Amino acid sequence: MNLHRSWRDCVSLAVASLCLLALPAPAAELLVKLREGGTTAQAVAVARAAPGLSPDVRSVAPGWYRLATHGLASTAATARIATSMRLDRRVQLVLEPRRESLTLVPNDTLYASEQWWLGTAQSGSSGVPGMPAAWDRLIGAPTSGLPPVVAVLDSGYANHPELDSRWLGTGHDFVSSVDYGNDGDGRDNDARDPGDRLAAAEAAANPALWDGCEVRERSSWHGTLMAGQIGAVSNNGAGVAGLHWNARILPVRVAGKCGAAVGDVIDGLRWAAGLAVAGAPANPTPARVIVLGVAGFEPCDAGSADTNVRAAAQLYIDALAEVRGAGAIVVAAAGNQRSAVGRPASCPGAFAVTALNRQGFKAIYANYGSQVALATVGGDAANGRDCDAQLADSGLASTSNLGTGAAGGFGYAAGSGTSFAAPVVAGVAALMWSVNPALGVADVEAGLRTTARPHVQVPILQACDAASGNKAGRCQCDTSICGAGILDAEQALAFALSPSGWLAPTRSAPVLDSPEIRQCARSLGLPVPADPPPLPAPDAGGGGGGALGAEWLAALLLATSLLSIRRKD
Repeated sequence: MNLHRSWRDCVSLAVASLCLLALPAPAAELLVKLREGGTTAQAVAVARAAPGLSPDVRSVAPGWYRLATHGLASTAATARIATSMRLDRRVQLVLEPRRESLTLVPNDTLYASEQWWLGTAQSGSSGVPGMPAAWDRLIGAPTSGLPPVVAVLDSGYANHPELDSRWLGTGHDFVSSVDYGNDGDGRDNDARDPGDRLAAAEAAANPALWDGCEVRERSSWHGTLMAGQIGAVSNNGAGVAGLHWNARILPVRVAGKCGAAVGDVIDGLRWAAGLAVAGAPANPTPARVIVLGVAGFEPCDAGSADTNVRAAAQLYIDALAEVRGAGAIVVAAAGNQRSAVGRPASCPGAFAVTALNRQGFKAIYANYGSQVALATVGGDAANGRDCDAQLADSGLASTSNLGTGAAGGFGYAAGSGTSFAAPVVAGVAALMWSVNPALGVADVEAGLRTTARPHVQVPILQACDAASGNKAGRCQCDTSICGAGILDAEQALAFALSPSGWLAPTRSAPVLDSPEIRQCARSLGLPVPADPPPLPAPDAGGGGGGALGAEWLAALLLATSLLSIRRKD
């Protein structure tokens, strides 16, 4: 064992005072921290209540106790005991020394260099969900039965070695228009993505057909990107990692060359949840998590004077109520117009998600408003907008396809959009159900909201409203317009383990101020306070560049792009 690496990673678990005790401990011992300090007598009571533990308890630090199993136990058996102990309200934290001495990170080749969005939540990465700490609790293997099905309602799927084992059959294609579907027919039982390129020349040749459609010179492979975020094969020494390492993904194609029709989305939602849809076979694997990457411009207003708006809103509201009644959560992208949340994310029954950049404030494109339930990282790649040079990130890397029009070879790409923030929340919701299949939809929604971290504060960029001077681009979120806070994956799983026993950790909102933020504010004409005085030079004999030194932290944040495809949606 590399001592330097072990100590470094032990510090990352925030138990530095216990690391030297934890590292050499046998698999049959657990380190337990009791709430409010606790006593040895309480630790003995906890041990007696947990099957397989000996009442022999030893204090190792204030509030911390070493508990042993009855005789030697396998790592798996010790893990099961630890899981049961985490349900005890008297227990704040359980460490399985051999398993938790190293923070769990995958060995996928692009993880360290490209997938910053799956890294640790820390300074410079306040917008990420903090997956390593969550993976320490659960990588996706369910406590019982099979993992929950996650349905991806989008452009369909392309073959990819990191996803081929994840698909549940061929799904279903609900794109009813032959022209927009681009696959030579209408609806069928094949959700493969034939590509959604609409070249400018093609659009110009038939303006009546393509009026209002987005022109794009290469296919997006949007659904494949989303699916890879959720369940790309992980820890296999190749490519990228996914949020849920045992995911089961149901592809449901609702979008083609000109977006998605309301009727197609409605039928796709209902079918994904296991409800009957005329003309479609019964879905043999109903989803508990449905992630919806399409977002419209219109409001979800069932009282609108516009007949079309009113009818579409009512259709969505009714369908979402049915889907929720069937036991599925619908995680929906808030949209990318820098304005109000569009349908269906703004409809009652949807769990609307908006996008943050890596640092944790609102991405430049992201919609916002009171309908947003939660915020998480969605990527904020440079796209020729204000402050790109100072604040843009590289987007969220995932699985893709190299075909410009029709499908070609498999590949990887990075995207930015609320439709890439939504799968992050969906993946964590699936992990919550894996750790506790008894949860209901309301439990999962409550857990995601309740455990969220506070929104970061960026006083120099001001709040996200039209009067702020930045046209609601990159700006400071709050709970009134960006949801309950920033997704915290590890705490969401802690809640899932024991909803009634979960206690909120003490947290405060990070306050961001940097030369880059100040430069952006000046370019937007915002008032900027005087620069703070420079920090004193470090002591020459001080901390140096050791495990927690500046060089080490900088190396963790370094992400040189290896990807050739960058897409904003």
